[in-house]
Amino acid sequence: MADSDRPPPPKGLLARSLKFLGHLTHPETRSGKVFTRAEDGLTRALSRVSANPTYLRASGTVLRHGLNARIRRNSLVERALQTLRLPTASEVDGLRDQLRRVNDQVEALGSQLEVVVELLQRKEATAPPEPRPNVDPSAGT
Repeated sequence: MADSDRPPPPKGLLARSLKFLGHLTHPETRSGKVFTRAEDGLTRALSRVSANPTYLRASGTVLRHGLNARIRRNSLVERALQTLRLPTASEVDGLRDQLRRVNDQVEALGSQLEVVVELLQRKEATAPPEPRPNVDPSAGT
């Protein structure tokens, strides 16, 4: 059976959904024209709003209050954990960083030791054998 004789694979739900969405937003269909007009209008409106100093001030205030609340919550949790004599998240992060640095140092030391061992093995292989002293087996005891 040749490739041209095979029926096309069945389209899944995602493929059908994307095709339908493409049809809805295509600029030549009625729904696509409405979508394009709505998108243009919303883009213009949001451009005006995002340049408005009142909006920028209000959104900055909301973000600042949210971040300050998060900072206060985290400090309260850390104080409660310290009171219970449990490690805080920042302490655990600090220990994790220290452990990572120690691990990196151990790996570097291991690599250096491997190089030293290889150098010693090469030196032993190229060095002439040392003469053994003549020892009389009967003279010792």
